[in-house]
Amino acid sequence: MNDFRNPDWQGRGPSDTIGRANGSPPPLGEGPRRLDGMAEPVYGRMRPRVSRQRSSSSSRRKIRRLRVLALVLAAGLVSSIVFSVVLYFHTQRIRGSEAQLTVAQKQLEQELAKARERITELNNDLRILLANRIPGIDELVLNRQIELNDQYVKNITFVESGLGDERTVEFSAVLHNGRTGPILPRVTIVLFDEAGLQTGIARLDKSQTITPADIPELQPGETRTYSAQIDLARQEPSKYFVVEVR
Repeated sequence: MNDFRNPDWQGRGPSDTIGRANGSPPPLGEGPRRLDGMAEPVYGRMRPRVSRQRSSSSSRRKIRRLRVLALVLAAGLVSSIVFSVVLYFHTQRIRGSEAQLTVAQKQLEQELAKARERITELNNDLRILLANRIPGIDELVLNRQIELNDQYVKNITFVESGLGDERTVEFSAVLHNGRTGPILPRVTIVLFDEAGLQTGIARLDKSQTITPADIPELQPGETRTYSAQIDLARQEPSKYFVVEVR
């Protein structure tokens, strides 16, 4: 049976077949064909587009990351600037407050110094008034030996003991007879408050000697120490004292 198929109808002719066999390129506009005459698949020519799409998507992601990083850096820079400005003004305010406090402190120190000077002046005036009214009055200082050197009385020490209503004042006096004959000590200790009012009184006798004495007289060259408690008539703090020696 005769084959009536036209080679031109199938898309190829004798020249086409011969050219393909000789390795000559296909006609313009026609893609490559396999040896069996079938055309190459079209998807083989689309692969470069997929690669370009992937590269474009990766670039966009990198740009987004760079934008986010730039925004974070910008936010951090702005925050640092704001913090620095706030810290600067806060520091300036603290310095201003310190300067004001320093000025106020100096003023208070000056006022305190003036007040102390005024108190010292008032105490001196009061002491002068009391000295005019009470001869021999002196300031009472606790826990310290006070030199007197009044006739045969060498020194005296006052010590406070007890609390509240039980508070008392004790004394310790040293007597020395530098004369050629015996002396009968006649010593009276009187305490006064700040206003010059009497708060307590004590008189020396031989029962108050630390070393027991057989006779009340103080023999020539003899030294005795008397110690006893002063009877307080008032609980006001004692400020001054007087030692009367006869």
